[in-house]
Amino acid sequence: MQIKVVLFSVFRDKLPPEKRGRTTIELPEGATVRDALEKLDIHIHAIVAVNGEIERDWDTLLKEGDEIRVFRPIGGG
Repeated sequence: MQIKVVLFSVFRDKLPPEKRGRTTIELPEGATVRDALEKLDIHIHAIVAVNGEIERDWDTLLKEGDEIRVFRPIGGG
């Protein structure tokens, strides 16, 4: 299945500059958010939105045509 991906901040470096942080990846049926992050080689803390909604459970199943957006958490203090 194909999943749309939008990467922000330091995660954009996972893709060639001409992609501008956007790509489509191929995953097998039954793949999860975690599987998508592993395919993108993202192993540090991230905030993930699936179809515009923050997803805290990275074991959530994805389906054909879903879009994930990956952000760095913002710290302050």
